[in-house]
Amino acid sequence: MSPIRQSGRTVTLSGYGSLHVNVQIDCLGAVCPRPQLLCMRALDHMQPGEVLELVVDNPSTAEAIPAMDMTLGSTHLITVRDDGCWRIYVRKGAMDAEN
Repeated sequence: MSPIRQSGRTVTLSGYGSLHVNVQIDCLGAVCPRPQLLCMRALDHMQPGEVLELVVDNPSTAEAIPAMDMTLGSTHLITVRDDGCWRIYVRKGAMDAEN
């Protein structure tokens, strides 16, 4: 089963309100560079304005993804610390892209 899947759920994020999550990637237990590669693969297939949720439990990945987003033409929205993991939200394209 692929860790990349269509989501369709809505989340409420501080400073952003309600956002539709188009794609979720489960990278629990994965180490670098796998989460970064999966993130790049997912973003390649997404449309501008769509939102990706990357779930990780590796601290170095939680730090690396936001820095990597700029080079991929995407925008890091927010990283949320959850129970034993981080949820990293990324929008494909510029910050002013439509949801």
